[in-house]
Amino acid sequence: MTTPEAPANPFATHPNEDPDHLAARQSRIDFAAKAEEIRNAAHWSDSYKAEQLAELYQEHVQEVAGAYERVTERRRARLDYLTSLVPSGPGIPDDVSPADRAVLIAAFRTALDTAKAAPREQRGRLLAEAARYGDTAMQRAVLQHASDSGDVHLVNSWVAETHGVRGFSDEKRQLTSALNSGPGKGGWSGWDFKDFHTPPVPPEVARAVSP
Repeated sequence: MTTPEAPANPFATHPNEDPDHLAARQSRIDFAAKAEEIRNAAHWSDSYKAEQLAELYQEHVQEVAGAYERVTERRRARLDYLTSLVPSGPGIPDDVSPADRAVLIAAFRTALDTAKAAPREQRGRLLAEAARYGDTAMQRAVLQHASDSGDVHLVNSWVAETHGVRGFSDEKRQLTSALNSGPGKGGWSGWDFKDFHTPPVPPEVARAVSP
């Protein structure tokens, strides 16, 4: 079976080695150093220092946000890839005739009824027989029902054997959780919060904009 090119699992790399986590950390270091230079510039007025700090702060915020967005894009790409590994539905090509479409839908529905009626321990055998005989409708039906009914073991085993990806369900859960958290969504913590949270506004800038 041909599979899409696999994006790397972002969580396989520790944040201490991840380029975007490191980029966000370096941005904080650079911001702190440059902010100190601005504050120590004896020939600049307080208002000009506040302007320079405001510009520096915005650059820093954009850099951190950009690093987080790159992390998010890699996670989304990996999740999309994992989702694509397990077929669902009848899988009808766009260019089939209406008559062929009806036949394929009927075949899938029949196979799905068979999968639903089969005891859980027999679904693995149905899946193996579908692969042996090239029964695409049965393969898709068994995997669809396994996904819908929470038969994680069957789906994980099939993905590992067919695509060489182990821990499929756990990885999907981790990616989904990460993508559903973050700025404006709540619930984020750990390394993501540590490296990607919006930094506080410099006090000089806050005072300058206060009424």
